[in-house]
Amino acid sequence: MVDKNVITSRIEQIDKHLERIFPYSKMPREDFLKDISAQDIVEYNLFQTINHIIDVIQHIVIDEDYGLPQTAYEAAQFFLEKGVFDPADMELLKKMIGFRNIVGHDYIDLDKNVVYFILTDGQKDIQRILAKITKNFL
Repeated sequence: MVDKNVITSRIEQIDKHLERIFPYSKMPREDFLKDISAQDIVEYNLFQTINHIIDVIQHIVIDEDYGLPQTAYEAAQFFLEKGVFDPADMELLKKMIGFRNIVGHDYIDLDKNVVYFILTDGQKDIQRILAKITKNFL
């Protein structure tokens, strides 16, 4: 059985991270691309948001006995197999995990235009993923 307190706590943390970056979503692209501090704040908070989403998914997969995922991708795959996510959600989550890996491991240069796109247009995708999780497990 899923511990709803854990999910609720993680979602509250996600909300705080998204609130932290909201003011930057109003910046014109040109200003954002010149502001290294704004970029760092947004990247960090998106990184943490994605980490919390992965934590929630892994927590649910284990608590619901869907399996024992070895990676974040495997955990999301269990959600696809159980009908929590559709293929479009799975593709989105793969992109989110990839973004998180790039930010966290710093192994390739991150395109700041992509960061700006996620900041201004991608948050609705994060909310869609969270809505499916809360609908199914809270």
